[in-house]
Amino acid sequence: MSHGKPDFWMMFIIFLLTGFGLVMVFSASYYDGLVKHGDSYYYFKRQLVWALGSVLLFFVISNIPYTIYRKHVGVILLGSLVLLALVFIPELGMNINGASRWIQLGPISFQPSELAKLGAIIYTASIMVKKQERLHQFKQGLFPPLIVLGIFCGLIVMQPHFSSTVILLGSCLTVIFCAGARLKHLLLLGAAGIPFFVWIMTSEDYRVMRLLIFRDPWKDPSGDGFQTIQSLFAIGPGGLLGKGLGNSIQKLAYLPMSQTDFIFAIIAEELGFIGGSLLILLYIAFVIRGVRIALQAPDSFGMFLGIGIVTMFSLQTLFNLGVVTAMLPVTGVPLPFISYGGSSLLMCMLAAGILLNISRHRVAQTSHQQPKGNRARPPYPVTSPDPFRI
Repeated sequence: MSHGKPDFWMMFIIFLLTGFGLVMVFSASYYDGLVKHGDSYYYFKRQLVWALGSVLLFFVISNIPYTIYRKHVGVILLGSLVLLALVFIPELGMNINGASRWIQLGPISFQPSELAKLGAIIYTASIMVKKQERLHQFKQGLFPPLIVLGIFCGLIVMQPHFSSTVILLGSCLTVIFCAGARLKHLLLLGAAGIPFFVWIMTSEDYRVMRLLIFRDPWKDPSGDGFQTIQSLFAIGPGGLLGKGLGNSIQKLAYLPMSQTDFIFAIIAEELGFIGGSLLILLYIAFVIRGVRIALQAPDSFGMFLGIGIVTMFSLQTLFNLGVVTAMLPVTGVPLPFISYGGSSLLMCMLAAGILLNISRHRVAQTSHQQPKGNRARPPYPVTSPDPFRI
């Protein structure tokens, strides 16, 4: 497979998001770092180290042919499932606030669910290429990969981490739909999943409370509704232009997790509607370039893999913004490339590196050029049945 130039616009967007994230992590965390650790730069220095390591990983991954993941999809699948299972081992897993989502290795902790999302997307993209001609047959084409995805989702729900489950499932189902699965089958699956979804959301008291508080956070302003209210108190006074970089009031011990899941509230308070909107436009530009890269991939695997990665970033961004603006119940989803957290940034850069490598092999040609070898293909496989056919 030929090795061309990467999508420099995509690279620019990724580095711009990462650099802006470092600035905002420092701005949102310097008071917390001073109070809790005696160092205003505590969180910034840690994030900077992770950012430098992530950039290095990004360049390494962007030069590894993405086709290698399909060759080793079995190892990736097994490794992802094993890591998800390891969080339940007391000697390795970390239990924080009743959730077993982290693995502790010395001074480093990470969430296996972040890696599992990417592993599930790689598996789905690979199996869709293999079963594409049989996707219109539910039992032979669609059912086997759904069993594997069900195992992924089951392990993540047990942690529990419901938001990551939805992101993983949504990303993989998007890949399945784009591969040519019939809309009737997907709609029936969605209908069948509604009772399970309702059971999950009502099986624990804290989930029921989150749903109730989501409807009216002021029912418990000093308890479960506190974080949502403080987030809105940050966004509202920001106005059009904001209070100015570094001038947030809510980060002064009012808004919990101001440098992690709720960092967008601080961005809106300091940079206002204009700053928040520009950040959202930057994410939209990321999605547009990502979809373009996927559609120009030289094979179906590259296309499906690119679509899955872009969908994962899109859903994660929508979840985070929805929670911060009180449009979704509170759940632990970081803002990609922006929120404080080393493992989250590392996985974002890993996925972005794969996407950039796909762009190195794109087959877009000018009108006077002819594609070499058998690289040319229609943007969607001609053998795929119409996904909208009922």
